Amino acid sequence: MQGKKVKRTVNRITTGATLLLGLMTGSAGVLAAEPAFLNPAQMAVVRQQLRDHNAAPQTTDAYQHLLAAADSALKKPELSVTDKGMTPPGGSKHDYLSLSAYWWPDDSKPDGLPWIRKDGHVNPASKNDQSDGVRLADFTARVQNLTLAWYFSGEQKYADKAASLLRTWFITPQTRMNPNLNYAQGVPGISPGRNAGVLDGRYFSTRIVDSLVLLRGNPAWTGNDEQQMRAWMQDYLTWLQGSKIAKKEGRTENNHGNWYVTQVSGIAWYLGDKAVIGEMAKLMKSKLDVQLKPDGTQPAELARTRSFHYSYFNLQAISMMAVLAQKNGIDLWHYRTSQGGSVLKSLDFMARFTDPALPWPYKSLDQIRVRPVPLLSWADNATGEKRYEQQIRSATFTLPRAVKPASGGYHEDVTRGAVMEAERETWLLSLPSFATGYVAPQAPEDKK
Repeated sequence: MQGKKVKRTVNRITTGATLLLGLMTGSAGVLAAEPAFLNPAQMAVVRQQLRDHNAAPQTTDAYQHLLAAADSALKKPELSVTDKGMTPPGGSKHDYLSLSAYWWPDDSKPDGLPWIRKDGHVNPASKNDQSDGVRLADFTARVQNLTLAWYFSGEQKYADKAASLLRTWFITPQTRMNPNLNYAQGVPGISPGRNAGVLDGRYFSTRIVDSLVLLRGNPAWTGNDEQQMRAWMQDYLTWLQGSKIAKKEGRTENNHGNWYVTQVSGIAWYLGDKAVIGEMAKLMKSKLDVQLKPDGTQPAELARTRSFHYSYFNLQAISMMAVLAQKNGIDLWHYRTSQGGSVLKSLDFMARFTDPALPWPYKSLDQIRVRPVPLLSWADNATGEKRYEQQIRSATFTLPRAVKPASGGYHEDVTRGAVMEAERETWLLSLPSFATGYVAPQAPEDKK
């Protein structure tokens, strides 16, 4: 009996490998051999350190937090866009639907319509289970947590759950999401969906793509799964490049436009379309020319009521694109704008304010000072420098007290989650170069 079970498993893996080989040699491009935004060489070092019990305390803490999140995800049901209470204007719950976070009913109108904008103030109606915004973030976080927990621990149960979540959201006919964001970040009384909603899909690129690459070859994720996932991603990329609202998002000159570039590039990386990545790198340079000032400031983000957050958030999109561009032989880290700005100068500016004792000189509703620290580690690893060693070494990832989830069951304490994410990205996924001696290969000179 055991022999038959083993034979079935081997046959399943062989069939999956055969299908995967066909995909990898297809006309649409070669599937990515490594993650888009993660560094597998560094992650392998960290995994060995954890197994040898000689990892840095910050790495051990990040790993324990990761396992706790993954264990929690094991106990929760799969998620689907069809779970929401509201029905999108198109009539199908398979379409993604979210409400814009900073828009509220107008108290001066009997019906509250049209809603009005209150920048930085989140309307709780956008964060419940009636729409998909928080559900999408939660789903992608669970997949990422489970996949990474499997990678570092080797425990198959995590990969099994991650694969089940992926199939439910993207593949199973009864629960799959249609590959569009036509009704994302809608505003009652104004629009059922807006270009700003394209931002919601960034997690498909930054979390799902790398999870898919890591899971490839795992018994839980078959060649047929990969084939159907590839078809979904191809349809979604077509939507990102062709829909009116997505193209409008691509033209914006703030964090939204940069996240569009990074999202499209990540999907293209997964599909093996290097030409699109090259086009997006050029588009990113044109955006940096108007966004990054020689003193390191980002005026479009400083104008926001959450100026610290958006200064970091914009640089996160730029830095992730720089990581991916470097894998394609393009150096965005050293690109200089016509005015003398650069990614590194803007990181220099933010690095100072990772010190909580240094006052942030702009209006800001919130400041989670450790959030930029992973970006500093990525930059040092990419450039082979120790430019930000002091800030990385001195960063403390003290977690605030845990709070109860909101009534909808999806929303978790934002600050606590942000601190854990920063610790993980710095010490588990991109171990600082001074801690390992690892130096990433350099991209060709490409400063203009």
